[in-house]
Amino acid sequence: MRPVPEYPPYGDARPPGTARWLSASALLVLLSGGVSALLPSSEGKSALVATGILLALVLAGTGWLIRLLYYRMSVHNARFYDQLVAYEQQQWWAEHRQPIGLQEGLLLGPMGKTTTDWLRVLSRHQRPPEEENEGGGRALRAPYLSVSEAIAREKRLAELLVMEWQRQRSERTLTPPLRCYWQGTELAWQAFRAQMTLTVAQMTLPSRPYAWRGEASLAEIAHALAEADPHDTVLIAGCQVVVAQTGAVQPAGESAVLWLAGRDGPVHLTRGEIYCAEKGEALTAVTARVLEQNELSGPPEACALFFSAGAGSAGAQRLGYQPVSPGCLLGRHRRDGRLDRPVAGGDLRRALPTTVWLASPRSLEYPRNWNCKT
Repeated sequence: MRPVPEYPPYGDARPPGTARWLSASALLVLLSGGVSALLPSSEGKSALVATGILLALVLAGTGWLIRLLYYRMSVHNARFYDQLVAYEQQQWWAEHRQPIGLQEGLLLGPMGKTTTDWLRVLSRHQRPPEEENEGGGRALRAPYLSVSEAIAREKRLAELLVMEWQRQRSERTLTPPLRCYWQGTELAWQAFRAQMTLTVAQMTLPSRPYAWRGEASLAEIAHALAEADPHDTVLIAGCQVVVAQTGAVQPAGESAVLWLAGRDGPVHLTRGEIYCAEKGEALTAVTARVLEQNELSGPPEACALFFSAGAGSAGAQRLGYQPVSPGCLLGRHRRDGRLDRPVAGGDLRRALPTTVWLASPRSLEYPRNWNCKT
């Protein structure tokens, strides 16, 4: 998890001991009066003795006032220090809770190309795609791709991502994005960029995008959008085709995704949290932090969790989640904290450490989703 900034406590000064100061003052007055009375020049002069006693009282009172002032300044500094710490932590939480508005999105995979296709599978109105044998291994493949070579399929999937987005997207005017993040190969990006130039002329993309780095990229996007104009956007996309391997525990898969993020949108994402089992973190603690980040008292109803095939999946199984493919869980969260009938998945081999974030709806048309990705 991202650590909340912690600061060492301020060392308070102890309050002045009144009884000790009174005892010291009385002793000083007695010594001063006695010494003044024993001086040869004080014979018959009581004023000299009184002056000595008065000086002792002034000296003791001044010392006590200085000590009291030091204590009061220490208390004031401690309170001011605590206020600064609280302010820094509030600023950290405010920054950590900066939302990312998901304005448009598209997911291509073996289950389909449209939101309707995915919802039908998730709601169990349609059977999930069947595995197929490929080169001695198992794979889940998109039926709408006709090429067989992995590199060619990846390039075609990237091009199809642009064409399907143009076909399904809203009629809002597009502007060149502030940044572009890409998860995939350089060849797939160039195919994606070339197709975008042909299909959506107003979307000018850079020759080299930012590499998608999970939670770190989410933090960068949230920070950039917080300081950007309301109409500015960030393009997030990715495309990956995994080759089937003999003896693999889970089938290989392929998918492509596109997000258009802005300051506002029908669905809001936060920066997310990192779950790393190697550091001894508890998955329950990470999900509790995500709830705190989104200021929720309980988990949302609809869930989609993504884990690697290693420690992430083991942690999910301890909570009652049963992975159906390397790194992916899809289903609905039940009241007992378990996942209700996961239905599909995809290969996310680079999912450790896992990033966990929450998508909160702005309207009832969008379900609340847990998302855990790299």
